Amino acid sequence: MYCLPPYIISLVMQEIMSDPHIAADGFTYEYEAIMAWLMKHNVSPVTKLKLQHSMLTPNHTLRSAIQEWRSRMTFSSA
Repeated sequence: MYCLPPYIISLVMQEIMSDPHIAADGFTYEYEAIMAWLMKHNVSPVTKLKLQHSMLTPNHTLRSAIQEWRSRMTFSSA
């Protein structure tokens, strides 16, 4: 059994992220999920407040942490 860090879970999809991006609300989302959300909404999925813009920024630090976590889980189950 392993401990799943909550910060690697997509706030929209509730699955482990593979392509995390930061939205204007400061929260990180799975890229595909937040893009689909932004096609229909101009508010944050978390705060429900209007977003200042729809630009997304890749969260490279979180992506690296997720990749490292996945590597440890693969290594520990081998």
